[in-house]
Amino acid sequence: MIEEIESPYLNDEINLSRTTPFHVFIEVMKVTAWKRFAHHPTCSQYKNHYYSIGKLKLCVGCTSLYSSIILSLIIYMTIPSIFKTIPLILGILFLYGCFSALIHFVVRPSTKLMKTIFRSSAGIGLGAYLALIFYLRLWWLQIILFLLLLAGFVVYGLIRGKGHNQKKCCTCPLHTAEIPCNPVKNTNIKVRKLNELVASQLREKNSSE
Repeated sequence: MIEEIESPYLNDEINLSRTTPFHVFIEVMKVTAWKRFAHHPTCSQYKNHYYSIGKLKLCVGCTSLYSSIILSLIIYMTIPSIFKTIPLILGILFLYGCFSALIHFVVRPSTKLMKTIFRSSAGIGLGAYLALIFYLRLWWLQIILFLLLLAGFVVYGLIRGKGHNQKKCCTCPLHTAEIPCNPVKNTNIKVRKLNELVASQLREKNSSE
């Protein structure tokens, strides 16, 4: 039912307490925040794709992946005596991360918990890969492994495809409602209105001078 879907993209109205350039800039940052941090529209259709911390929305996949990479790197670097002398451990952890990423890609879990588990596991593996590059003392092998890592990110992006994070919008009943829900269009209109507001104020100021 359309009534059951909650979406912040059903209108393009802007509400500002003050219309100074600073307040407009802050509003633009708020309006476009979902693109930078949530990576998915922040409607109820995508509730399992982002964490809510107050008004801030964070992408489940990216937050789980990068936080686990950072935490695992801290561990790997804090006790180098183990991982540096036995690099096989890092190799095993990397394969574990690859396996988790593969399972995630095939199964495509829908719950936030399972997404967090699989992405965190992948992050542990990527952290191990980066630590392995750091601990190796053969510069040419370090370069090869780093280039393979970059290639992996590129291939992953191509496999996901453009617009992957908004697939649910195509079949959402709000997409064809009387007032259609279009997150990208709605956001662009709001940003344009905010920019026009600043431009009009600047024109008025210049004309008065």
